Amino acid sequence: MNRMVSVRTEELAGPALDWAIETIEGSPQPSAGQLQLFAQVDAEQLIEKYGVWVERGYHYPWLAATDKEPWHRMDGETRTIAVFRAVVWSKHGPNVKVPAELFQQ
Repeated sequence: MNRMVSVRTEELAGPALDWAIETIEGSPQPSAGQLQLFAQVDAEQLIEKYGVWVERGYHYPWLAATDKEPWHRMDGETRTIAVFRAVVWSKHGPNVKVPAELFQQ
């Protein structure tokens, strides 16, 4: 993971989006008796922690934001993707650098 590419936050998905969230939240610690493999950042945890507003959209399946500015809203095919993108946008802005091998156009 040497080469980093700049990606628009609203284009993040899959492994690149997961990686961006992990850089913000760090590697989650498993609960007692839970394997590390299954410990993941949960959208519900991020909604509570960052006060994310999220709801079904009209033109997009889901919309989410961490503040009240309409132009900061992130869309997503799923609720989780919208929430993750909103948190990434709040921490990194409209662009984020991710490892090139994680982002496929």
